[in-house]
Amino acid sequence: MSTTETWSDPNRCPFCDDALDSPGAGFVAHIEEKADCEAAFGTWRSRITDDVAGGWSG
Repeated sequence: MSTTETWSDPNRCPFCDDALDSPGAGFVAHIEEKADCEAAFGTWRSRITDDVAGGWSG
């Protein structure tokens, strides 16, 4: 897992630093394949839920 929580390169996973095929769909495909990254994304998302007015649409 990455040692930082700052996503500085959209072409790499912010959780494990693996290269992504693309910043959007590539990230989604990546977390579908990597359970640890999917769990880390879920944790991150739950932390910021109150920061997104109206919640998440996707």
